[in-house]
Amino acid sequence: MIDKNIRPISITSDLKPVANLLYECFQEVMDEDGERYINYLRRISETPFFAKIAQRNPEQYSLPGEGFVYKKKDKIIGNITLSPLKVGHGLVYVISNVAVQPNARGRGIAKALTKTALQYIESKGVGETWLQVKNDNQAALHLYDDFAFETLMTRTTWVKKKANTLFLKETNATMRKRRKADWSIQRDQFIALHPPQLTASFGFEIGSFQPSLKRFIIDSLHDRIKIHWMDEMGETKGFISYELVPYQTYLNLWLAVPQEKSVESHFLRTLIPFAHGRVGKEIRVNYPAGRAEESFSVIGMHMLNTLHWKRRKIS
Repeated sequence: MIDKNIRPISITSDLKPVANLLYECFQEVMDEDGERYINYLRRISETPFFAKIAQRNPEQYSLPGEGFVYKKKDKIIGNITLSPLKVGHGLVYVISNVAVQPNARGRGIAKALTKTALQYIESKGVGETWLQVKNDNQAALHLYDDFAFETLMTRTTWVKKKANTLFLKETNATMRKRRKADWSIQRDQFIALHPPQLTASFGFEIGSFQPSLKRFIIDSLHDRIKIHWMDEMGETKGFISYELVPYQTYLNLWLAVPQEKSVESHFLRTLIPFAHGRVGKEIRVNYPAGRAEESFSVIGMHMLNTLHWKRRKIS
């Protein structure tokens, strides 16, 4: 440990102060799901018996089982969360919830927490760590540059709320369910738009979209249903996919479209409105930053955020 004020997080004692810290730091940009998670942490903290049970397998309960807090005068004023993530046959750590109480910023606390986290990851024998940072968070960008993080990709999340005005729709859409014979085209176009680090962070691989009876049975057992639609423009095809999950407040839509600008624009303006009309709830689309912004705007979507996805190799 490089700072006597830093110690590992404890699920049984730190959940409520960490929840309060995260809310204080991020309340202005926190969405409904973020607030729900903060309240969830507070509820767990008020049930000591369950907190002790959850400490044995925190990932199962979406709790910050690994990470560090910065404590000053018996008060937690800094936090960093570490989450192990399986990627293929390997393991990486994802850094998140780097938070410092506003009146304590500028003292090197975030830097000390990050350095401690990287040392911890190295001690685990894990060779790589990832994180996401907003493109307008200059202080965080400079911090991660100092630690030699490299940018893997920059992605924008576009959002459309159910209560907003109706989408503009093109009338020449020829929408139909994806067929088994379409899979290879969908796969190749999806991979071109979505790096594996991105899909791993969302908890799935492109192989899970492959049409097969085995996959359908596995999804059904986990109470998940994957839906795939496609549109055609001459001999060119575009695809949109989503997963129906009980109690989820919004849906992530996954596009697999050609990258030629005019064709891409056509499919965005047909596929997304069609899918939104089918699901009837808030939708989100993660897409390469700077791409097709006019098309997203025309169909009534707006930017939720733009994030730099960064990686650091651990020596």
